[in-house]
Amino acid sequence: MELSDVKKVGVVGSGTMGHGIAINFALWGYDTVMSDLNEEILAKSMTDIKFGLGLFVEADMITQQQADDAVGRITTTTDLAEVAADSDFITEAIVDRSQDKRELFNKLDTLCPPRTIFASNTSSLVLSDFGSDVKRQDKLVITHYFAPPHIVPGVEVGKGPGTSVESFELTYELMKKVKKVPIRLQKELPGYLINRIQAAMGREAMKLWAEGMATAEDIELGIITTFGFRMPHEGPMMHYDLAGIWKWPADVRNANPNPNDKIRERMAEGTPWFVDPDKFDEAVEARDREYVQRLKTLYWDKL
Repeated sequence: MELSDVKKVGVVGSGTMGHGIAINFALWGYDTVMSDLNEEILAKSMTDIKFGLGLFVEADMITQQQADDAVGRITTTTDLAEVAADSDFITEAIVDRSQDKRELFNKLDTLCPPRTIFASNTSSLVLSDFGSDVKRQDKLVITHYFAPPHIVPGVEVGKGPGTSVESFELTYELMKKVKKVPIRLQKELPGYLINRIQAAMGREAMKLWAEGMATAEDIELGIITTFGFRMPHEGPMMHYDLAGIWKWPADVRNANPNPNDKIRERMAEGTPWFVDPDKFDEAVEARDREYVQRLKTLYWDKL
């Protein structure tokens, strides 16, 4: 199946994540059928969808007509068979419980036409577990959104042991078409990439709070106003580059030896990840210009 063959999408589960995922598809042109357990849940989800689109209209990101058109592309149902009937791509956003996902995927496998790709929004489980009984192993993917999914741009795109290159790349391109920023995951790992990084920070922050290092308020403030301030521009690898750590003397650069051989070898090289060494000053200037604009927008009149 080609990207152009995707005409209709399904979203199973319309709660915190599901209704936002439906917004993504419907806003950018896809007929979308959204299902849940009962009509009351679906009615609440449609209210949430209209509110979410309304925020985009308020911010002059879309027109009211675009919002209305998006709502018009969304249908709702309590019948899973209606979602399965002619959907080319289905995202499940139900409770993150392995058995529930297994049962859902197995039902979809019997109900959907052979072409349909199944995507899971799981934040921690792996396809090789709950998707192991599905016959179409080549058409199982992960699309892990971050709340609120219609606003946060990043989406992890992952695969199971049987996922085909075709399905993986189609999903990647589909995320770009609905104006998300797809992040390719090269292997299966519980918690995947971003949640593991986020969890590591969370564990350390709470540990330091429990040890009396700082109050919860100051920990939050510290994160938001320092590396949180920088992170719209750079992650840890780009920070290594722009801080010039790769130029430090080897004994200083390697003062905190890493137990991982591959990382230790990389640090020993003393080369940047992304920045051209001959254009280091230009890269730092570009960073500083972006920082100044963020400082002006977020803090300057409040300090």
